[in-house]
Amino acid sequence: MMGDFFFFIPLLTILFYLVVLGFAVYAVVTGLKLAKERNAQLKAIAEELRRRP
Repeated sequence: MMGDFFFFIPLLTILFYLVVLGFAVYAVVTGLKLAKERNAQLKAIAEELRRRP
């Protein structure tokens, strides 16, 4: 019975690292999307300021 439990410990470790890696990828992708949106808004503001006399 205890041998079965020790079989799951490495699987849980791998699963934990996959979850952490997945969260890291999600955070980077979300950050890049937000940065792209912010740059588009700043570009629109700069264009509006250039058009003013």
